Amino acid sequence: MAQEIQGGKVSKVDIDKLSQEFTLPNHIHKLKLVERPPNENSLCNICFLSCKGNNFYACETCRFQVHVSCARRGKEDWKLKQHDHFLILQRTPATFHCNACGKEDKREPSYLCTECSFWIHHSCANLDPKCNHGDHDHPLNLEFSLPQKFENFTLTCDVCSEKLLPDDWVYQCGPCVFFVHVKCAGKRRTAAADNIEAFPKLNLALLPEDNETVQLVERFLKQNGILENLRPSQIDNFQHKVHSLVLSNNTNKDKLVCDGCIRPIVDPCYYSCQQCSYFLHVTCSQLPGDLELNHPFHPEHLLYIRHPEYCCFFRQCSHCKLDTNGWWFECKQRECDFRLDMKCALLPKATAHKSHRHPLSRISVTNENCSACAKTLSGSSYGCEACRFYLGNDCALSPHTITTQWDEHHLTLIFPPFTDHPDEFLCEFCETYAHPKYWLYHCKDCDQSFHPHCIPQHGLSRNIKFGITIQIAEHSLELVEKGEYMSRCGVCQDHLDKKNALLCTACNLHICCECACDILENKAKKNTEVISHCNKTLGGP
Repeated sequence: MAQEIQGGKVSKVDIDKLSQEFTLPNHIHKLKLVERPPNENSLCNICFLSCKGNNFYACETCRFQVHVSCARRGKEDWKLKQHDHFLILQRTPATFHCNACGKEDKREPSYLCTECSFWIHHSCANLDPKCNHGDHDHPLNLEFSLPQKFENFTLTCDVCSEKLLPDDWVYQCGPCVFFVHVKCAGKRRTAAADNIEAFPKLNLALLPEDNETVQLVERFLKQNGILENLRPSQIDNFQHKVHSLVLSNNTNKDKLVCDGCIRPIVDPCYYSCQQCSYFLHVTCSQLPGDLELNHPFHPEHLLYIRHPEYCCFFRQCSHCKLDTNGWWFECKQRECDFRLDMKCALLPKATAHKSHRHPLSRISVTNENCSACAKTLSGSSYGCEACRFYLGNDCALSPHTITTQWDEHHLTLIFPPFTDHPDEFLCEFCETYAHPKYWLYHCKDCDQSFHPHCIPQHGLSRNIKFGITIQIAEHSLELVEKGEYMSRCGVCQDHLDKKNALLCTACNLHICCECACDILENKAKKNTEVISHCNKTLGGP
């Protein structure tokens, strides 16, 4: 009768229980249990694989020898626990697609199911049910297909990074969502010789941080010897020349946004002009107005720090392609048309990120997937080449905590493996399940989770400060992320319900940013004539 087995190799506990003598139906002599083969080239007479390093039964009379696992099966037909039919041993190596490992290998015998064409290598039939892997801290269990709960996600092998198919046999650590192909179980990722401690501290930014751009500014000031520890009670700033800025205490955290780097002000102190509602981080206030950068993204010319004249005056960063109304660095050569926002201009050369065990260097990549969000990366990114771990700049600089209108608590950035939480996360915004391998913002108090890209602070307008007001004609206009439903520009009549716009909260007048800039720069004085009067001015409600 064909025997039912789950793994091929026999453990030490099983070896102790084996009989010292064994008989096979197709061999006339008794076989004795042997620990070492007579020579290194000894082959099993059933599977024709090496007996080196394995316990086996041998015949002293005729040099017949078989692996213990092959002897226990006893016949050339046998049954796997995970397959419904008997499998027939194919002694002659053949070219076929293995249903276990997905590879083709003509160097070894195989087992074939004649009823359903299930065909596997002999070595795959004898895989250990458990194994240890050098790239992971926990034992891995053999699974004969990907677990059903992961069937809607694209997963890759954590060694070779190739896609895992639903029917692939894999070794996995379920809690850590760590998977390797059975053929990769004996391999390791390329060893990374570097470690965080070996990196010079000045060249290593520690991420994630709650206010990442502020940390980059402070690091830049330190490296260039211009960071001041003294905090004068009043300063003049190159961008806000109308009034002096006063050192203020932050009693309303997360409500103020810096006009320089366009990031929340969470520090205890900041500089402000309350009359103009103009605010700066203490570190941003120390950037000199005549600052010049020799930047690797544009080595041909120096970059100079610039600032917008009006809140609706946007400039697009040449690196991240996002608009900003904060400070930026620009090449004076008009034909270059090159500029960088504050964050991209101060990107560190290397970082130690909590999501990965090795330091990440700034490298140029082509068609690699971000390990945080799966976005395809091309160009400057952060990566550990040894582990094939890559992060886009936005993901690398994602803040450690963030606030949203949908949760009263701070959300914390979490990385897989999610060992202290059930393995399914539902994004509260888009109502889809989060990929078990990618990052999330999570609130432990409310047990709410969000994709980073679903949070407005990660949207296309994340480098724009809204809520600033300017005066045009009779209207006090506030910069808003998008106009109200079915709204149109009061000058050019363009639809604004999906665009950044200026809104008069008194009379609901909308003006697009392009028209507002034209009016403010005196390029279209006549356009003010078509703007309706403000109801508030005329005595309206």
